[in-house]
Amino acid sequence: MRKFASLRACSTASMIETAAALLAGLCATAAILAARTPATATGVPSWLTGVIRKWWSREVDLAGGAAWSWLDGRTLVAIECCAALAAASALTAITGLIVLAVPAAAGGATAVRAVVTARSRVQQVIRQDAVLDATRMLRQLLETGATSVNQAIAVLAERGPVPLRAEFRAIAARSIGRRQAWKDARERVGEPLFDMLAAAVLIQRPGGGELVPLFADLEASVTAAQEVEREARALQAQARSASTIIVALPIAFFLILSTLHSPYLDAFHQPAGQAFLLAMLGVMAAGYWWMRRLLELPGLQRVRLTDA
Repeated sequence: MRKFASLRACSTASMIETAAALLAGLCATAAILAARTPATATGVPSWLTGVIRKWWSREVDLAGGAAWSWLDGRTLVAIECCAALAAASALTAITGLIVLAVPAAAGGATAVRAVVTARSRVQQVIRQDAVLDATRMLRQLLETGATSVNQAIAVLAERGPVPLRAEFRAIAARSIGRRQAWKDARERVGEPLFDMLAAAVLIQRPGGGELVPLFADLEASVTAAQEVEREARALQAQARSASTIIVALPIAFFLILSTLHSPYLDAFHQPAGQAFLLAMLGVMAAGYWWMRRLLELPGLQRVRLTDA
């Protein structure tokens, strides 16, 4: 009878821990969803609305940069929330520490963002290489002296870099209002190097060999800018990976100890221990945020053409 009561108590405790894990994961997911959705409700402070809209804009831009037809801002947020819920529920159920639901949810959402960010970075590199190829091809066409800029753009629309053919085709199709066509193309591409190419075309007269030195200088500038940015991105990726590993090590340590049922974690199951753990997680989060801020790169700035 005592054995049955003991088993029943263990089963009840397990069910309570599972329910608590699901509840913690749901709360963390709801918090992320509320923070990642545009604020439309009345009565929300203006500063909070601005922060939420800024975060939402970043998610939309990230989803668009991945160049997946099925992925938009809301889909990305939904996937992040599902990953956050799964990670929070799993880690809380394994360790029995409700406090770890918050970093687990953040880690799940961050993992999804990391995949999408890597995809966006690949697409950005493809666009940059396409701009460099287009600039080089444009210079070579003008060096012959047999074509104007408009004719060279038409050639790029047919035989230019594949990622930019549609943009050059839309520009070449406009006999009137090409400045607006360039502006629309710059907005769609969203690449500072393409802005430089558009500026070089728009500020010069549309034809002649005098543009060859300009495009030669532009090719050299674009190449140098790409080399500097990619080297900086590589160093930034190494530093970010190191900071992520440093922050993730304590969580991994807790996970290993929980898997081994170590008695060293008994103190953290008490209210005082959980409060201490929560404070330490807050310190770790602040340190991680500070390190990421130090590693942020401004990158190349977009070229603004007020008359385009």
